[in-house]
Formats: sequence, structure tokens, C-alpha cells
Amino acid sequence: MKKLITTTLFIGAFAISAFAQSGLTKEEKAAQKIKKEADLVSALTETGLTADQQNLVRLTLKEAEDKSKEIKTDDALTEDEKAAKKEEVNSAKNDKLKQIMGAEKFKTWSAIRKKQKEATPATPAQKQ
Repeated sequence: MKKLITTTLFIGAFAISAFAQSGLTKEEKAAQKIKKEADLVSALTETGLTADQQNLVRLTLKEAEDKSKEIKTDDALTEDEKAAKKEEVNSAKNDKLKQIMGAEKFKTWSAIRKKQKEATPATPAQKQ
């Protein structure tokens, strides 16, 4: 009986600590959102896009993000199906960005975004 109680308490403590570590505080989420926007503005500026192009890029990124969120929350899909659909969304997004920016600016854009992503540490929620 003591082993059962001890095991149950241990599992409960482990579960609670696992859930506590995966969440971000409101301040961390706000800081993350500000950093994301600053990186986007920086990339748009460095790429040398016009105001109209910047608006089209923002719209394209927002549409892709919304579609990805829908896929993530679709319980009817398996993890493999979700990954395949997200890849389709990402590919379509990149094709649209290439049309908006042109091939050369898209290469510049991609390089800038890659550097920004590498410079940003992953949060516990992103590692899962």
C-alpha cells in the first residue's frame, strides 16, 4: 500500500512539474510577440521591399499562420497528415512570397529569417 501511494504521489508530482515547465507567462508571451514583430520589420526593411510588397508579405504570412493553426487543432488528422499539410501550406506560402518579392529578394529574405531564427532561443513549448 505504501508503494502504491508513493508511486501515485511521484507520478502526480512529475505530471505537475511537466505541465508547469511547458507554459509561458504572459510577460514571456508578450516579449516573444514583440521580438517576432521586430524581426519581421527588420527582415522586411533589409530585404528592400516597397510598402505594398510589405503589406502583401504580411498578409501571406498571416494566412499561412492561420492555416497552420487550423491544421494543428484538427483532431481528425494524424501527426503525419498534419506534418504533410503544414509542409503544403509552407510551400504555398514560399511560392507566393517568391511572386511578391522576386527570386533575388526572396533569397535575401530567407537568409535573413534563417539568421533570426537561429539567433532566437527555442522556448520549451517550441521544443516539444
